[in-house]
Formats: sequence, structure tokens, C-alpha cells
Amino acid sequence: MKKNIKVLAALSAAVLAFLAGNTPSFAAPLSGSVKDQIATIQSLIQKNGAKWVAGETSISRLPREEWKFRVGLDYQPITAPPIEETEVSAPLPPSLDWRDNNGNYVTGVRDQAKCGSCWAFALTAGLESNVLRSQNTGITDIDLSEQVMLSCSGTGSCNGGRLNANYLENTGLPIEAAYPYTATDGSCDAAAPGWQSSAYKIGSWGSVSGHLSALQKALNTYGPLPTAFYVYEDFMYYKSGIYTHTTGSRLGGHAVLLVGYNDAEQYFIVKNSWGPDWGENGFFRIAYSELDTFVNFAMSTIAYQSKDAQRRIEALNKTMEGINTDGSWGRVQPLFN
Repeated sequence: MKKNIKVLAALSAAVLAFLAGNTPSFAAPLSGSVKDQIATIQSLIQKNGAKWVAGETSISRLPREEWKFRVGLDYQPITAPPIEETEVSAPLPPSLDWRDNNGNYVTGVRDQAKCGSCWAFALTAGLESNVLRSQNTGITDIDLSEQVMLSCSGTGSCNGGRLNANYLENTGLPIEAAYPYTATDGSCDAAAPGWQSSAYKIGSWGSVSGHLSALQKALNTYGPLPTAFYVYEDFMYYKSGIYTHTTGSRLGGHAVLLVGYNDAEQYFIVKNSWGPDWGENGFFRIAYSELDTFVNFAMSTIAYQSKDAQRRIEALNKTMEGINTDGSWGRVQPLFN
């Protein structure tokens, strides 16, 4: 009995030691002046051989109590079924950037301001890219209403929301002018009357696995993907480079738009909603390794399927070597395994 107690005690101690060594971000919030915090992050970046630059940013200059409003994902498991994975014979390209892929299919960076509406911005940005990819009417840019998503969808509020695109499938969003963004919960009654008749919709949507290969395949097939991760204090000081978490406490979940990847340097390209003055003109790069850390990048990812998805899937196959001999496209295992 005593031996068993000792074994259990040893195991408990080992578990506690493991947790202590692997959850420093929960136990060690940044402290000191802004200058001291930046110095701490820069020192750890250098020590860890990380590849990003920390410094004062448009977000880090905000009062600290406002940081929580720059996140706002209410994490819940995706309720939609897995989106279909396309059968592509040839290897996927080693890099992809939807800002420069025979055209620009990523709209300008927006600013969610003091409202936890990142989820609405990620969902809307995904729809904007979907419209640009789907239409052949000469549209080169589009600005849809995040405020309608925020005030009318029932998907969330300024206190947070989910990556759920049912509203985009059933109702859709109008242009920004129908209900300009206010950074408040607002009221759906304030939107321009009759906006539903000209709203942009998606055909359908589904979940995407957080595995690297699944994310890359979905990006190539369906375009930019709304996704999410956990934001830590050091991220507020991100200026450029390939982000990897270094230190600081967790601030909350955050929804963004995944727009590309680069195998050679092992990073994703992501559109944020903190304005163009933050990061790399409003975008950031994040290492593939952050799929498997406390950052948990791509912990919730969805893809939009257009009504012309069949044509687009066939076009994808034709642009790649090794198309099926009968010219057809097939379905394999869903992305959630």
C-alpha cells in the first residue's frame, strides 16, 4: 500500500512538473513597462532562435484592458459536417498566396476596433474572397457588411462569437453601405431596408481538419479559410516575420482568415482584423509548428463551397499535372479524421 502511495505521489509530481514546464504562458503574464515587456520578448525570440520581430505596435499601444476586445472567439466544436476533400493526383504547389494567385482574391484589411467581433470579420472576409473567386463579372474588390453579420445573424456579439456560416448560406451579407460598421452590437433594424434581395451568399460550408495537408488542400480547392487560434500577450507586439509563441499569458481565442502557405519556410499567411497598421500591413505569418502548441492554430477551420464548386474543382484538377484519365473528380475521406 505504501509502495503504491509512493508511486502515485511520484506520478503526480511528474505530471505537475510537466504542466509547470509546458504552461508558462498561463503562469507568467508579461510585467513591467512596455519597454521591459518588449525587451523580454526580444530576448526570448533570440534565445529560442525564433524568426519574428517584436516591438511597439498599434495594438500594444492600446490600454491593456482593451486587448481583450481584440479577440472574441467563443470556441465551440464546429457543428457543420466535414467539407469534401478533392482527389488531386499531382502534388499540391509548395506555396500559395491568394493575394497573388493569377489575381488578388483577398480584400483589404479591416479593423474590428473595440469589439470582440473577430468572428464576424473572419466570416465576412471569407465570403468576400469567395465572391471574388466565384464571379466572372469584372469585380476586383468588394466590401461586405460585418455589421449585418454582427447584428443580424445571431452568431455572436461584441462579447464573442462562433465560426458558424449558416447565416451566410441562408441569408448572406449586403455591401458595407447597407449597414456600416459601428463596433457595437447594433440593431438589425438599422440596416438598409430590403438589403436581403442583393445579399451575397455561399453555396454551402463545412469543417476542415487542422492537419497541415488538409488545410493546404482546402486552401487550394476552396480559397481563403476562416480559422482560429489562441492569442497570447507576445502576439500583440508582433511586427513582422514568422510568429512562434514565446511568452505571456493567454488572452483568448481569435478568428482570422487563412490565405496562404509556404512549405520552404514552413509558415501560413493570415489576414487579421486589427487594421493595416499592425503586423505586415495587417497580415501575419505563423509557423506550421503552431498547429501543435498552446497556440493551437487552426483549432477551428471552415471552408465555403460556391454554387459553382463543381466547375472550380474541375478547373483545379486541370491546372495540375496528373488529372484523372476520365476527366472526373473524386471524393475521398472527409477532412475530419
